[in-house]
Parts: sequence; structure tokens; C-alpha cells
Amino acid sequence: MTTEQFIRDIISLQPAMRRMAELLLHDRDLAADAVQETLTRLWTKRWKLGRIDDKKNYCLRSLRNECIDMLRKQRHLANIEQLADTLPAPPLQEALDAEEKYLQLENAISQLSPIQQQIVRLKFIENRSTKEIASLTGLSASNVDTIMSRTYTILREKIQ
Repeated sequence: MTTEQFIRDIISLQPAMRRMAELLLHDRDLAADAVQETLTRLWTKRWKLGRIDDKKNYCLRSLRNECIDMLRKQRHLANIEQLADTLPAPPLQEALDAEEKYLQLENAISQLSPIQQQIVRLKFIENRSTKEIASLTGLSASNVDTIMSRTYTILREKIQ
């Protein structure tokens, strides 16, 4: 993730992060500190953020964890379940489910044949057309389509 992408995708979430931190910590200054600490941690791990689909939920979950850590450090007896209830459950759960699906997909792709892996990489990571993939691999366009169709079937079976 480049600096521009980080500013566009992560820094733009700062107002939402601040509101959430204020709800969890009930203190504006602590909330600002939690947001800043979270943004710092996200910046140091920005190379991983590019692979995450739902960056907002990932950032909010990171912020929630930071708030819990801050409460523990202050020796407050924070009821973690109560803190979790203050967040909307479906988006957080969806983020966890998406991350789990991503790991399943990554594992399933690693089990494909080398040509299938290459075609998936060219199609979805490099955004190449079928004609471009055919010329790069030396296969015909119809052969690329057939391999992609079979690959979709294999991936669907492995992920479900």
C-alpha cells in the first residue's frame, strides 16, 4: 500500500475511528491517543493492508483492541463483552468471516496446478484479459477459458 493509498483508504477513516474510541473510552483525550496509536500501528503494517478487502472493519477492530489495551493499562475493569456490544456485531463478524474466507481461498489457490495458479494470478491480481493471458502463457483463448472454468469449480468446492 502506497502513502497515497494509505491516506485515501485509512486516514479518511479517522473521524469514524475517533467517534468509536470516544464511545468506548468515554474520554476525548484517550480516544485521540487510541486513534493515533492505531494509525501508527496500521502505518507500520501498511504492506499487509493492501490484501484486506474491508479496510474499515479491519481498522475499527484494531482500534477496538487498542481501546481494550488502554483500559487494561489504566487498571479499569473493562468488561470485554460489554465493549463488544457497543460495536455493531454484523460488520465485525462479516470482517472476520471475510478474513477467514480469504485464508481459505489463499490455501485453495496454493493447491492448484502451476498453470491454474498462473492464470488466477494474471486474471485477478494483474487484471489481464483472456487474450493477454493466452499470449503470455502460450495457450489458446478458449483453453484459458476452459482452465478458468475448471479452476472456479475447484475453488468453489474447496471453499465451501
